[in-house]
Amino acid sequence: MEVDGLVTALERIEHATRDFMHPPDRTDRSGALLDVLAECGKALGHSYAIDPGLDDVRSEASRHCAAARENLSAALEEVRRLHMKVSDLLPSLVRIADRE
Repeated sequence: MEVDGLVTALERIEHATRDFMHPPDRTDRSGALLDVLAECGKALGHSYAIDPGLDDVRSEASRHCAAARENLSAALEEVRRLHMKVSDLLPSLVRIADRE
C-alpha cells in the first residue's frame, strides 16, 4: 500500500473512532447508550415483587444490561486506544506523504 493510501485509511479510521466516541450530532453525552445502561441498569437490579414471572424476566434483563455495559465499556476503551495510536501515527505519515 502506498503511503497516501495508508494516510487516507488512517484519517478515515481517526474520524470514525472520534465520531464513535463523540458523535457529531450530539452536544452532550448524557443520552449515550453506556450512560443509559449505567443509570437505568440500577433500576433493573432491584426486586419489585410484582409478579414472579416478571421478576425473572427483570432479573435476566438486568444481567444482560450489565453484560452489555461491560462489553460496551471494553469496546469503547479499545476504540479510544485505537484512536490514540492512529492519531500518533498520522502526523508522521502525512509528512512522509507530503515529501513524495
